[in-house]
Formats: sequence, structure tokens, C-alpha cells
Amino acid sequence: MKRIICVLFSLIVLVSSTFADKSRFYENAKIIDIMYVDSEDGLRVRDFPSLKSNRRCGLTHRFPIKVVAIGKEETIDGITAPWVEILLPRYEWKDFEEEYGWVFGGYLSSKPATFSTKDWTDRNFKQYLAKCDWIANVQSYSTEIYDFYENGDFSIKVEGRGLGANGTYQTDFKNRTLTTKFAWQGAGDEDFISEYETSTYKIDECIYEFSFCANGRNFIPYCECSVLNNESYFRESYKDSSYFNEYIKSFMFVFYSSEKIFDSVYRKNASDLKNLFIRYGVYDSLNEEYMESYHDYWNPIMKEHQKKADAMR
Repeated sequence: MKRIICVLFSLIVLVSSTFADKSRFYENAKIIDIMYVDSEDGLRVRDFPSLKSNRRCGLTHRFPIKVVAIGKEETIDGITAPWVEILLPRYEWKDFEEEYGWVFGGYLSSKPATFSTKDWTDRNFKQYLAKCDWIANVQSYSTEIYDFYENGDFSIKVEGRGLGANGTYQTDFKNRTLTTKFAWQGAGDEDFISEYETSTYKIDECIYEFSFCANGRNFIPYCECSVLNNESYFRESYKDSSYFNEYIKSFMFVFYSSEKIFDSVYRKNASDLKNLFIRYGVYDSLNEEYMESYHDYWNPIMKEHQKKADAMR
């Protein structure tokens, strides 16, 4: 009798632990819409729920993903969790049709890990600067768009004026300084040689995931929504499609990663792109009307994908 009780108790513990693990992916008996990559090494997206399947792309630490279905469980790296089907970020699609993939749920979390610059080096800071274009969050006649590259190249574009500058930049994150050296295109003197300007910025302590302060000015990501609305035209206009893909990636990355920035941009400039952003899986819990349409679109799709995921177990 005692042995039977022990066996039953073990089974209850086993079932409970399995349910507790799966419950991370549900809220109010429904699959959680958005989860976050919880791996500093990033997370691979695969064709099918198996380590033997092909790699589709990679996602960075803390990146939010649109969950579509929950698949079979597997133990990987000593972690038992289900595979999770996700919508690939828009910038990873080959064309204009939605693309999906699978990630191991053991490296997902319902909330993003805390953003911190505590152990940053110059390399980390360069990666941070290169993830999007930046503008100073001030009202002015023209908008200067700052573009940093991980290799040290730097450029400035002036919105709507056809002006620009090219150069290089250096960082000294230990001393919180950023130095740029650039020359304006077509801005030369009598010898037609452009003069280089050097500017040093003192980076304040307030570095957030999508904003930083330098020389008393607050810099935020630059997002040009009209490009998405005319994507076919812009793709044809750029001879080098890889350049356009990187351009799309920079501000779509911001929209996926920051509800606050997306909500402010969406309300001001992109309300006509509502259905497009919903289709792209961009989440905005700050906007009730948007989220109602979001669920109307995604709930039937998720139901269909879950049926297929259940059949694969």
C-alpha cells in the first residue's frame, strides 16, 4: 500500500511539473501572444521542431516574438520545454508572404530580461548604436538622421533636403564619450575639397534600450513608415536589395522591440498602416483598439496552426 502511494505521489509530481512548465506559455487558458528570447547567445529559428532541421535565422537576446502555436516537448541542455512555432520578424521574410519557424521554448520568457549596460565594452556600445538610425528628439526645421555602423563608419542624412555627410566615429565607453569625424557632401570651399568636422559627445548615464542622452540632447530611433506602405516601389528603386533589407530591419526592429515607441509613431504617423503592422505581428498593448483588431486577425490563424502542431506530436 505504501509503495502504491509513493508511486501515485511521484506521478502527481511529474504531471504537475510538466503542467507548470507548459503553463508559462498560457494566460487565461490561451496561448501568450508575445514571448521574449531569454538567451544571451541568441536563439536559432528552425524549419521544424527538431535540432536536426534547417536553421531559418537567429534572434537576439530579449527580442520579442509572436507566438503562433505550442508543439511537442523535448529535453535540450537539461531543460524540458515545448517547441514553439513563431512568426518570423518581417525583415526575415523572403518576400511579402508571412513566414513561420520553430524555436525551443526553454529559452523563452513571458517578460524581457532587464536591460543593463553594466558590463558593456566599446564593442557592445557600437552594436547598440548600429541597431537603428537615430535622431535628436527636438523640434527643428530639418531632421538630421545619424547612422552608425559596427565597423566604425558613420553618416548623417538630412530628411527631405538631399544633404548628407560621411565619415567615421570612435567610442570610449569607459569614459562615456563618442567622437565623430565627417565631411558634408558637396560642402567644400574654393578648392572643392570637403572640410572634415570633429564632434565629441559626452554620453550621460541614462542609456535605455531605445534612447540615450548626449551633450544634453535625447536621441531616439528614426522610423520612416512610408517606406513600408510603398515597399514594392522602394525595393525596385534600390539597386542593392540588401541595403533596403537592412533599412527595413533597423526600424522594424524598433517597432517589434518597443511598444512605447511604436505606439507613439503609430498614433501620429502610421494609423493607415494598422492592418499591415497587425499582419507583421507588431504588438501594442498600450492601444486597446489596435489590440482588438490584432486578436481578430491572429486568433483564427493560431487556432489553425495549433491543430497542425498537435498533429505533429
